[in-house]
Amino acid sequence: MKHRFYPTLAAAAGLTLVLSACGSGGTSSGTSGGEPATDGTFRFALQADPGALNPIMSAASATAELSRLAYDYLVYQDPDTSEVGPWLAEKWEETPTSASFTIRDGVTCTDGSTLTSQTVADNINFVANPDNGSQLRGSSVPTGATATADAAARTVTVTTPAPSPFLLLNVGRLPILCEAGLKDPTASNKKSLGTGMFEVTEVAANDHYTFQRREGYNWGPDDTTSDTPGVPKTVIAAMSPNVSTAANQLLSGELNAAPIAGPDKDRVAAANLDSVGRPLPSGQMYFNQIASNPTSDPAVRKALIQAVNLDDLTQVITAGHGVRATSLVAVEPRACVYDSVAGNIPDFDLTAAKATLDAAGWTAGSDGKRSKDGKPLNLRLVYDGTDDPRNAAAELAQSAWSELGANVEVIGGDSNKIIDVILSGKDNSAWDIAWVQINSSLPSTFTAYFTGPVPAAGKNFGSTSNPAYEAAATKASGLTGSDACDAWADAESELTKTISAVPFSDSVMNVYFNKAGLSFGKSLNGSALRLYQ
Repeated sequence: MKHRFYPTLAAAAGLTLVLSACGSGGTSSGTSGGEPATDGTFRFALQADPGALNPIMSAASATAELSRLAYDYLVYQDPDTSEVGPWLAEKWEETPTSASFTIRDGVTCTDGSTLTSQTVADNINFVANPDNGSQLRGSSVPTGATATADAAARTVTVTTPAPSPFLLLNVGRLPILCEAGLKDPTASNKKSLGTGMFEVTEVAANDHYTFQRREGYNWGPDDTTSDTPGVPKTVIAAMSPNVSTAANQLLSGELNAAPIAGPDKDRVAAANLDSVGRPLPSGQMYFNQIASNPTSDPAVRKALIQAVNLDDLTQVITAGHGVRATSLVAVEPRACVYDSVAGNIPDFDLTAAKATLDAAGWTAGSDGKRSKDGKPLNLRLVYDGTDDPRNAAAELAQSAWSELGANVEVIGGDSNKIIDVILSGKDNSAWDIAWVQINSSLPSTFTAYFTGPVPAAGKNFGSTSNPAYEAAATKASGLTGSDACDAWADAESELTKTISAVPFSDSVMNVYFNKAGLSFGKSLNGSALRLYQ
């Protein structure tokens, strides 16, 4: 099993249980070969209005996107190499129940104040306090966490009452507000009170947000400063929720950056613009193991995987722009990068699939349909049926499993319907196979979905009972660094080996650039933005 890990763990993304839409394409560096532009304006497409701008009160993606311009994190995590480097913190350490950071000297806020270790600790404690209503409580800051500061040593220490997987990762990705923003959380709803490269200067809700470069900034992850060539003077986030409109504006040069997917992707890619790709899971297959369902039989689950060509399924579900998944954890930056699929699931082989069912007593009748002890092999696949590629993928799987001898009903719907079917607890036996994407950068996120009580009492929607997974996950929760990643890789492999969960495809959302690019990473962090002539 091959895997990479963050040598010192940092950063995390919150969990969203969704049915992912189809993404697009490959990736490139997102840089340009042109000469850096001086004091230019960087315009990018904003797909949704954030409303309030305070980044520690809201978990909205639009708020997070704008906050990257005006707020910094404690550490930077490279999405490609899995390595962690300094940002607001110059050093860090971690144990299963604590994380400590040494804060850089000389970091300043938009109001002119100096960032101190006490201010960082105050951020963490603010989010941890349920009375403040931060939507980042429980994700960036674990429930029960507390932070203390040592002003003389410039250190912040975060502790939890029990082991907290990826504590350093989670806290390290908390946007840090300056003290004025903590004293009055509403003050940063229309302006920025952070340490980032840019500061909000104009708010035109549902139209655009304007940011201006701060002078004296010199603590970027790649040593970027306010004087680095190509760093824009002005950044404008312009509302452009329609993808076709954004594509037109990007191609005309009205925009310097925009996320593009769907039918517009091909014409934008044909212009040979640079891009960066943000992967998201587009195909995760889960099996219901409640005793009354046929998928409780390991042989049935194995045969279903043997009978469908996952390479073909990947291409169909992503409209030809996807790649085979190697892990349930696909959202970057990932805590651990490993392959839990290769060698753990059977190869595509319809003949072998039929033999698997024969050996397990699922025999075929004269019509080719299978049954066992008088019970027919009836299967229900639930999935997001809101776009053509996913519908086509469901039809492909239905055809393959029908040829195997199963009676397959496909049940499409929007994400709310599918989540209601599998998580509401109304009827936990109402489905057999689910295509539902759990978006997370942390392997520890998945434990709630494979252990403990079933809905509505819990989240174990597949009624999974896997002692080997539970043991490995328990072990991993008490470890850090490479040891933790080894254990999480072992844990997830127990899920794929037993065909409890099979990640099979990832899509890639491309952000395209016109006379612009990023100096690092795949997100529009303020100090990463570059303009070219």
